[in-house]
Formats: sequence, structure tokens, C-alpha cells
Amino acid sequence: MVELKSNDQAKKLGAIATFLDIPVTVSPHKSHNSFKGVIRSRNLWCCTEEEMVEELSGVTHARRIKVRRAMTKFRPTPSSCPLLSGFLLM
Repeated sequence: MVELKSNDQAKKLGAIATFLDIPVTVSPHKSHNSFKGVIRSRNLWCCTEEEMVEELSGVTHARRIKVRRAMTKFRPTPSSCPLLSGFLLM
């Protein structure tokens, strides 16, 4: 694994086919080339985690956060919920 400082370095490294006369394959790391974020919207309460991953481009994993109030877990019941990519009321 190699850490790079710029996209130019990544492009040059991606073009390498051999290293010290040994054939190599260069590919981006799945989890190290990503970042985490939080989307909070009441409009997503009916969508399952699987539906969010399917409908949002570039998303590889989604996890619903469970909120505790007065020692009770609140998690809405998932049902079929169409998700429009790029349009979320927040």
C-alpha cells in the first residue's frame, strides 16, 4: 500500500505495469479512498439501508442511526420508499 499526496502522483502510479521487472497491478483501496458523512432527513425514515445504497451513486455503505430517548430505541419501520438521487429536503 502506498500513500500519495496528489492526483498527479496517483495517475502516474496507475500507469505502472511493472516494478523492478515484476508485473504489478495498481488499484485504489476500497475503504481508504472514501470518506464518511451524515445525512439527516425526516424524508428518509421509510427507506431501508439497502435502498439508500442502491439509489445514491457512489455510496458503498449506509447505516441507520438509532436514537435513544428515555431508555427506548426509536427506529422507524422500513417500507418501500422511492429515493430521488440529488433531491433531499432537509
